Amino acid sequence: MIVESLAVENLAVDTLAMHMSDGLITPRASVLFCVVAVIGVALAAWRARTELTERSAATAALVTALVFALQMIDVPVLPGVSSHVLGGAVAALLLGPFAAALCLTFVLTVQAFVFADGGLTALGANTTVIALVGVAGGYGTAVALRTFFARRDAATPHDTALHDTVSPTARTFTIAFAAGCASVFAAITGFVVVYAMSGATHMPLSTLAYLYGAHAPIALLEGLVTGVVVVAAAGATHTRLMATLGFAALGVAGILSTVALSTFTADTPDALEAATLRGCEIAPTDTPRASRTGNCMARHVREHRLADSVLADYTVGGQEGSTGVAGTIGVLVTVAFAGTGFRALTRRREPVLHLELPR
Repeated sequence: MIVESLAVENLAVDTLAMHMSDGLITPRASVLFCVVAVIGVALAAWRARTELTERSAATAALVTALVFALQMIDVPVLPGVSSHVLGGAVAALLLGPFAAALCLTFVLTVQAFVFADGGLTALGANTTVIALVGVAGGYGTAVALRTFFARRDAATPHDTALHDTVSPTARTFTIAFAAGCASVFAAITGFVVVYAMSGATHMPLSTLAYLYGAHAPIALLEGLVTGVVVVAAAGATHTRLMATLGFAALGVAGILSTVALSTFTADTPDALEAATLRGCEIAPTDTPRASRTGNCMARHVREHRLADSVLADYTVGGQEGSTGVAGTIGVLVTVAFAGTGFRALTRRREPVLHLELPR
C-alpha cells in the first residue's frame, strides 16, 4: 500500500519525530553536519559570552523554556497532518542571534535525549537547520526590515501624513511577523540542502512542493506568535518579563498541550514526517514494527535509541493523557539545563542591546 499525504497515519509514524530522525540522512552527512553544528554553536557561544550578564542569562533560560513549550504544541495544517512553531525568531528578537542559537540548541538537545524526539545521529543536522539557519533567517529578515523602515523614515519629512501612518507597535509587529515567517522557510530550505547533500534518496519535485506548502500555514502561525510575544515584551520591565516568560512556559506545557491541542493531533504526523513518508510502502515482516520500502525519503529511518525511555514521545511511561505532566517536567529540565549553560557563559558586565525594535 502506497502511503500518500492523506494516509500517512497508517505508517507507524512513532518511529519518526518533530525533527530529522536517525537514518533520514546518511552517516557521512550526519558527521559532516555535526561538525558544522559544533563550529556554529561554538562561535555563537563565544559571541554570546561577551554579551550575557547574570540578569540576561536568567531571561535567556526562560525564553528557552518557552520555546520548548511552544514546540510541544502541534496544530493541524492539512488533513491528517500537523506541525509546530520553531521559536527561532522569538528567541532571536528577544535575546539576539547568538544567544538564540544556543537557546534552540538547548531545546533540541533536551528533546533528543529526554523525549526521544529527533535522532541522536541527526542532532547535528537538526541544530544546523533550526538553531543556525532558522535563527539567522529570522533575525536577518528583522534587521533588513528595520533598516528599510529607518531609511524610509529618514527620507520622509516628519510633517507629512505618511510618516505617521504606521504606529510603533504595528511596525514592531510587522517586523516580528515577517521574521517569524522567514525563519520557518529558512529552516525548511536548510533541511532541503542538508538532505540533498546527504545523497540518501532522491527528493521528487512534488515532495519538495509539498514540503513548502505544508509549512506555509505554520509559517503564518510562527509569524503571529513571534509578533505577539515581541510586542508584549517590548514594553515590559525586566521583572515583569521574567515572570511572564516563566508562567507562559509552564502554562503552555501544562495546560494547552494537554487540553487544547495534544489530544487532537497526537496521532497525526508532523509536516516534515508526512513529506518524508510520501511514496513509502509497508513491507510485512516478522517483527512487531512494520518495515518501509519504496521510493521514499524515510525508507531508512530507524527507531530512536531512547524510544523506551520514561518520557519518550512526551508522555510519562507511555500513559495517555500525561503529556501535560511530561511537558511541565520538560520545561523544568530545560530551564535547569539552559540556565546552567547560559550561566557558564556569563560575564559580569552591563548588557549589550541587540536589535532595537520601535516601541
